[in-house]
Formats: sequence, C-alpha cells, structure tokens
Amino acid sequence: MDGYLGNFFEHPGQVVSFLTVAAVWLSLSALGALVAGRDRFQEATPLYGWALVSLVFTVIGVFTPVPFTPLAAGLGLLALFSCAVLIPRGDRILPPGSLKIAVLALPLLLLVSAMVGSQWDEFSDWLISPRLLLDIDVFPDNSNKHLGGSLAAYPYGWHLITYLASRLAGRLVENAGALVNVFLLLTFGLAAIRLVREGVDEKTQTAPPGWGLLALGGLAATLLNPTFAQKVALTSYADTATAVTIGFGGVLGWFMLDALGRGDRHQAFRLAFQIGLVMLVLVNLKQATVVLFALVIGAILLAGLRDPDIRFRDLAKTVPAMIIPGIVIYVVWRYYVMTELTQSELSVRPFDQWQVGLIPRIVWQMLVVLSKKGAYLALMTVAVVAAVRGMVRFQGPFDRLAIIVGAVFLGYNAFLLFAYVTAFGEKSALRAASMWRYNMHLGLLGVAFAAYGLGLLWKARAPLGLRTARIHWLPVVLILIAPLVFANKLRFDRHPPVPFFRAVGAEVAGLLKSGDRLFVLDPKGSGESGVITRFELGGHGIYRGYSGVFHPRTLERFRSIFENRKLTHILMHSSTPEAHQTLGRDLPDRVSYLLRADGKGGWQVEQTWKRP
Repeated sequence: MDGYLGNFFEHPGQVVSFLTVAAVWLSLSALGALVAGRDRFQEATPLYGWALVSLVFTVIGVFTPVPFTPLAAGLGLLALFSCAVLIPRGDRILPPGSLKIAVLALPLLLLVSAMVGSQWDEFSDWLISPRLLLDIDVFPDNSNKHLGGSLAAYPYGWHLITYLASRLAGRLVENAGALVNVFLLLTFGLAAIRLVREGVDEKTQTAPPGWGLLALGGLAATLLNPTFAQKVALTSYADTATAVTIGFGGVLGWFMLDALGRGDRHQAFRLAFQIGLVMLVLVNLKQATVVLFALVIGAILLAGLRDPDIRFRDLAKTVPAMIIPGIVIYVVWRYYVMTELTQSELSVRPFDQWQVGLIPRIVWQMLVVLSKKGAYLALMTVAVVAAVRGMVRFQGPFDRLAIIVGAVFLGYNAFLLFAYVTAFGEKSALRAASMWRYNMHLGLLGVAFAAYGLGLLWKARAPLGLRTARIHWLPVVLILIAPLVFANKLRFDRHPPVPFFRAVGAEVAGLLKSGDRLFVLDPKGSGESGVITRFELGGHGIYRGYSGVFHPRTLERFRSIFENRKLTHILMHSSTPEAHQTLGRDLPDRVSYLLRADGKGGWQVEQTWKRP
C-alpha cells in the first residue's frame, strides 16, 4: 500500500510478524515468572525468561550437536506449563500495566509491524546471522561462518529472539528485533513509573498506575528518552536491548542496596539473583557488553560500600549471585569462539600500534560528540555531580542511585577511550566513531535516575498545591499521536534508495542459480547496495564482493573486475568513465544493469532496472 496509510498497513505478513513476536514475548515472561518466583521485581520478568533461553541454547548448542528446533519446542512447552501452574495461583505472567501500555503504544506497534530491514548493519549481521541459524539450526562454525554475518563471533543471545519468532512464522521475521525493542522500551517504561512513584510516596505502590502515568512511562522510554533514535530502536540492532538490560541492572541494584540498608537480607539476595539473570542477558548480547557487566556490578558495589547503613559482609554475600550467571555464559561462549569461530572478532592491537599520542585529540572529539546531545549530557552531568556529592557526603537512596549512574557513565566512556586508542584505526579514533551510538547504551540508566529524581521533586512541590489532574490526559494524547505525526520519519525503511536495492537484489536472486558468481559494482555508492544484494541472494555463496566509492576507481581496479574469469555476473548500480572505458561502452546513468559474462572476455546486458 502506497502513501501515508502504507506506513501502518503495508503487507499481510505484518500480522504474522506481530503475533509470532508477541508469542515469543509472552513465552519469555512465562519462563521468567517460573525462574524468578513470585517475589520478583515484576517489570523485569521477560528478561529473566530470556536469561533461561540464552543459557539453554548456549550451553546445549556449544557442547552438544542437538538442533535448535527441539530446544525451542521444549522451552515453548515449558512456558505453557508455567502459565498452567502460575496463573491459577494468581501469579502475574506479565508485569502490571503491560496490556494498558501496549494499547497506548498500539499506533507505534502497528507501524513497526509493517517495517522491514533497512540498515547496513542489519544486512551485514543482525538479520543475516539469525537467518543462518534458521538454515543450519545450530551455531555456525569455521566451516560455514562466511555464510553468516560479519560479526560471527558475537554471542547469539539477541539473534535467538529473531530465530524463535522466525521459527514460529516459518520464515525470517525481519522486524522481530524492532518489535521486541519496542516491547523492551515499554517494559522499562513500567520500571520508570515505579521509580517515579517511589520518589513521590512508597505507599502508593499498591495502587495500579492510571492511563496518564502509563503514558508518561511509555514516553519516558521513547519520545522523552534523550538517547532514543529511531534508526537504532526500530531496527534489529542490539543496542536497545543493551540499554534496557543495563537500566534494569542499575535499578535492581538500587533496590537490592535499599533492602540491605533496611536489613532485609532475604529480599536482597533474591534481587541479587535477579541481577545475575539480567547480567547474563547483557553479557550474551554483544562482544563488548562484558565490560558493561563489570561496570554495572562495580557501580552497585561502590554505592553499597559508601552506604553507612549497609554491612560489608552482607554486601559481599550478594556478589556470587550477581556475577556467576554472567561469568558462566561468558566462559562457555569464549570456549566456543576459541575452538569453532577463530579470528572472527574485534581485538586489541599490538602495543606499538596503540594511538597513545592521539589521546588529547580523541578526548576532545568525544566531548564534541557528547556536547551535540545536550539533554543526555546535561542529565549525565547532573548524575555525576550528584554521585561525587554522594561519595563525599552520603545522604540516602538518591545518592545510591546517583553513584550507580555516575560511575557507569564515567567508567564506560573511559573504556571507550581505551578502545579508540587500542582497537580502532587512526581515522575512526580521531572522529570518535559511533561514540553517540555507544552512549545510547546508558540512556535508560539516565532515564531511571531522572524518573526517581522527578518523583522526589514532585513530592517536595506537592505541598505547594501542584496538581496533575488537569493534565493527566496530555501524556496519553502524546503517546497516541506521536507515531501518527512522525510516521513518515519513523518509516525510514521506505526511504530511497534501500527499497530499490532490495527489489533489484530479490530479482537478481531469482535470475541466478547455484554455481553463479556475482560481483556488485557501485563506484558512486557507499557499499550499501553490496551488503543488501548479498542479503537478498541468501547463503548460497553466489555473492563475491563489491566495489564502492571508498575503493580505488582506477583503470587497473576496473580491469581486475571485468577481466576476472571467475565471475559470471556483475550487477552495476553506478559507473564512471574509467568503468565505461574498461567495459568498452557507455551505459546511461540512473539505470542498474545485470551483466553476464559471454565466455569470450566480454559482458552482455541481461537485465536492466530504471532507478526511481
């Protein structure tokens, strides 16, 4: 469907996509309720179930040849068993307010259900890796990793979500990650509501949140979240899941310290176990998240050590429950990487290649990047200042949370500086590559700090006669109409030239056969057409590379392509005079060509597509 309505209603498959992702999410919640028990922090329930799924798939997938499909079926049956046991007992499967906040976010969910993959990293890894899981039904290894993503050694905790939804649907569900990201954000919105109410008055916790407060929570995690970016949150990228697990880790740590401060060691140990489950999910998302795991745990311990109401012995007893699950999943996956996925990850360069002399310039560029994100920088600056004050003169729960948030922020950016110096090339280091995207990982931790602070501020101002009754409808209106107003911007997957490249790639896949070898030539393009074509061709070994604007555009370069007898086809999306000279003819611009080798050293046009 074209036009504005196409942003929300585009293809019948979006119904299947939404239902399968919803089924996966409900299953994770049911498993989480079973694992964590009745006295759990309910807002994080789906993450507890995700931890169980990650552990089962990783341990069995690494040490046994058991295919993934039976594992998925077994966990699905366990989720049904959990529902059958817990619901009759009156135990909630979903966190309180989940259905209402989903209703408020229905326009956004409808829009995201119509989306498809569109970003470079989705085509190069976040979609192609779960598709390989569907094809081989086990973890990839050195023999087939070339058919998967560019980050083959990344843990597969995030890919499992797309795999499970796709296995239910019987096809790759490209927007499974985007839909789960929305569910994750809404779930953290429920936690933000709880923090606001903690700040206002703990006695109000027993009353269910109203529509206005639920809408405010949803907005806090999306539109009002200073690190919300649609091209990250509404894609298959793992950054939103990283931010949510870090946010929940910090919040759970704060509640655990509060329990220790009150002398409730039983509740503190239960929360420590739940922190361990969330950290397991975090560690199993990406290669570098083990650093965030260490930072979150370290920040919680720092706040606990500074709190005069917490005994060191009690704090120390919580550490094993917090760290063992994450360590176990990390060690198991590291074993697999070292034995089956060698040379497939980013690594620290030799010391003589470190960019030590560039540290002042790198630090300056990091500050420049953060300065362009004023709301986020201001929020984290307040947290750091409050953390320093709390370390000097500790006064209570607000200081605990400030120390956790401030310590993670400073520690993570110190780690990013270390990474730029030791693992990145000079150009990437000097521009602080992806600095903002990495800091998105801390956004929801900042939202948690702001939510509790807002609650305290409102409590302090309440005696002045401030009331919310007259404006409680405003958040409801905002969360409902925002997707309608920004629909064209949010549906970036419809923006050119990606749909054109995808359509051409799909047609080319239908024209070629096993044994053909295709090269993508796009000397005026970024290379996006190349990764999209590889994705559309599937894992059949037909794709043999691309040449884009960042490659040499010399006669020698084009001769090496056109005279390569191993190639059977070339897909040209753009050209240059040097390419025309090498080919021996001029081809009109704004047309894409599929060239076929004639077996005599020449090339014939087999198919053309006019670029819109």
